[in-house]
Amino acid sequence: MRSSSVGIIAVGAAIGLLGCRGCESSQPPVHLIRNMNTQEKGKAFRKDTSGLFASGRVMQEPVAGTIAQGQLEEDARLYEGLDEKGGPTKTFPDEVKTAGVLSDATRARGKLRYEIYCAPCHGVAGDGKGPVAGLALDGGPRLTVPPPAFTSDRLKGMVVGQMYAAIRKGVNAGNMPSYSAQIEPMDRWAILSYVRQLQHQADTNVSDEGGDVVAVAKQSVASADYGAQLYKAKGCNACHTIDGNKLVGPSFKGVYGKKESTSAGEVDVDDAYLKESMLTPMAKIVTGFPPIMPPLPLDEVEVKSLSLYIATLK
Repeated sequence: MRSSSVGIIAVGAAIGLLGCRGCESSQPPVHLIRNMNTQEKGKAFRKDTSGLFASGRVMQEPVAGTIAQGQLEEDARLYEGLDEKGGPTKTFPDEVKTAGVLSDATRARGKLRYEIYCAPCHGVAGDGKGPVAGLALDGGPRLTVPPPAFTSDRLKGMVVGQMYAAIRKGVNAGNMPSYSAQIEPMDRWAILSYVRQLQHQADTNVSDEGGDVVAVAKQSVASADYGAQLYKAKGCNACHTIDGNKLVGPSFKGVYGKKESTSAGEVDVDDAYLKESMLTPMAKIVTGFPPIMPPLPLDEVEVKSLSLYIATLK
């Protein structure tokens, strides 16, 4: 009986020892059967040491003719603006519509993207008088072909597929480059839905806020009210908000009187800095934003008025 008890204790002790994992160790575990756990492998952008690839690189180019999943883009109307016969489509794709019509949400999205990418050349009102166009008109760096007005009879009669192609491929030998990398297909159609709205407003003489279209008259005395008008008329709102949100450039809200980090060091945002930023924007580029703002064709009264307006945006 005693020997039997001793045997049971011995077996229990053996099981306990075998089941004990012990304390933590910095040494790698023992793999009796390695299988594929420690196989040699290559990493992208490293040299191929296996001799498997003739190019000597681990990462290989895709096989010719292959298309990544989700990038087939076989709908020619949606992705290329073409109809069934391969010509520019005259209608918007069904995917852009809600319940068969262009919705307010689509146009609102289009307005936002239009003011970022299109207004600097074509103008906030679509009249072809954006800040970049103003440079050519006032003796600045000339564009090969001035930006056309969307409100012109020519562009009103242009089918949407042709305007879509201009966004996708560019036009006039690069005078307008392709925006396919910046603007995805659905946003291109949203922009065109808003352009159609602008063209309709030009016919009915009604702005998107519901009021009459009124040109900003030249003034001889600087004022914040005049600056508020210029903020939209000169296309500043395409890149700079007044509510604290960031777009292509920093928001104007609360910027006056603060210190700003720039490519030329820290600066005080005062009248002198704002004037320099409007007339020679590449002199001091705000940290974290791209150097893409063109010089604005402004006179002294306009510069002062914009500064006065920005100063009110607390």
